[in-house]
Amino acid sequence: MLLASAAVHGVVELVDGGSWLGSVSWRKPILFGESFGLLMWSSVWVLRQLPRRWWGGPLTALLGLSSVIEVTLITMQRWRGVASHFNESTTFDEGVFSFMGMTVLLAGVSVTVLLIWAVFDFRGSAIARIAALVGLTSLVVAGYIGTDMISVGKDVYTATGHVPENLVFGVAGSAKVAHAAGIHALQVLGVLAVLLEGAAMANRVKLQLMILAAIGYSATFAAITVSAYEGRSWVEPTLPMGALGLIGAVLVGIVYLRALPREHAVV
Repeated sequence: MLLASAAVHGVVELVDGGSWLGSVSWRKPILFGESFGLLMWSSVWVLRQLPRRWWGGPLTALLGLSSVIEVTLITMQRWRGVASHFNESTTFDEGVFSFMGMTVLLAGVSVTVLLIWAVFDFRGSAIARIAALVGLTSLVVAGYIGTDMISVGKDVYTATGHVPENLVFGVAGSAKVAHAAGIHALQVLGVLAVLLEGAAMANRVKLQLMILAAIGYSATFAAITVSAYEGRSWVEPTLPMGALGLIGAVLVGIVYLRALPREHAVV
């Protein structure tokens, strides 16, 4: 449903036009629908490899419901033509933003519990376990980055009285890119784990490749995040962070090429 909403609003963006950036943009229902939709899908992949426990139902209901409410509120505000985040211009808008904060907090708590559950009770292969734990850990870190983004946005609103059109750390730190990189680690590594499990190679080699990819993605995520907190754009990092990020991305790419079915592999 969330992915379908993102697709529909992609069409609306093409028809209606308008800026892709800024505080009031169709970008928000598109990207938030896509991000939370993929989170739901990849969370199911993790849950299928966990044993049935009494808390599984309430946990998944909390994660799913909080995610749907969050995206619904963001989408509603765009259709109203007002900013969804940091908008305190009316009592209603202030209440919407406050409620969004509560729902995203509940989603973050749910992901943290899912991570703890996976640490102690994961029943899948070693390859899937690495992907799930690194992906969920990155997601938790992304949540922490998100809280810092909220803090920066509130400071801008307090100082200017206007909703910030863009959020950066320092001068040009790519806060949104760092946040997104952490959110999507579970999908990138999860898909890779599925490909490796079906690949025609020794289990030892599959595990080594999965470890290599996990290290690579973590390195790129770390480089983007450090650069953001240093106030640098992700395309203008320091030389060490640039090298770390590039090497990490290349490692992930190499493992993906190795994991592809032979008939689709690139020579």
